[in-house]
Amino acid sequence: MDELAKSTGAAIQRAGGAGSCSYCGAQLVPGYYFCLSCATPYQTVESVLPAVYVAPPTEDELIRRRAPHAWPLFWAYLGVVVAVAFICYFAFGPKQYAWNMIFASAALFVTTCIFGAIHWASLVVQFKRFGFLHPAAWIGLAALAGLLVVNYGYHELLLRSLGVEGLDVISEMRESLGCGGLIFLICLMPAVVEEIAFRGLLQHWLQVAIKPMRAIILASALFTAMHFSIISAPYLFAVGMLLGIVKWKTGSLYPSMLIHFLHNLAVVELFQIM
Repeated sequence: MDELAKSTGAAIQRAGGAGSCSYCGAQLVPGYYFCLSCATPYQTVESVLPAVYVAPPTEDELIRRRAPHAWPLFWAYLGVVVAVAFICYFAFGPKQYAWNMIFASAALFVTTCIFGAIHWASLVVQFKRFGFLHPAAWIGLAALAGLLVVNYGYHELLLRSLGVEGLDVISEMRESLGCGGLIFLICLMPAVVEEIAFRGLLQHWLQVAIKPMRAIILASALFTAMHFSIISAPYLFAVGMLLGIVKWKTGSLYPSMLIHFLHNLAVVELFQIM
């Protein structure tokens, strides 16, 4: 039938008009690929219908379609951080760093538990995998040393170029919380809570929707935005990329949690900067 339509259509085009149907002899109507009397096709459908271009979906459309929980999770965390910051500012004052840290950690811990319980199916596989048998875990630990050197040099250069001295926040918090409380709130809690939220859930969902490296970049950018530090933003983004790549390659949360913990521990105990 297709061959008949092509040959008939070619003959009609050579004749310079719609012509008549080769099957029933009825007059053919331009704009139709078949005879209106007997429904015999005399040309291809593509020769009548205009070409339709379907634009590929954007990344945002893919994320909203395939990872519908990604943006609600980010906005929930952002809202919690902002709300707790305002509450602590008016309740305890701007320099009560210990109380601010306690309430912020508690609020983020509760938020993480809620999202983790609701979306446990997304996390359970990542917790079942040990991850340290993959070379990426040890490469990430080795890269951490270089990252810490960059951290120290970067912030020293910034403070000197701006002509300001760093706030001795760590010493004040150590006096209020003690060494154990300081390590728990600044090193352990963020390593667990932030890795579950940003690598275990957010990045995991984004990788379903878009390419893995694009997902890691976006998750790292959102991770940086959550810290509200313009000066440290480039470095925080680099940290997020390292943690994201390790999580992606190992398929486990444990290596990224360990790297996150060791990073914060070194920053607190060796560099004493935040």
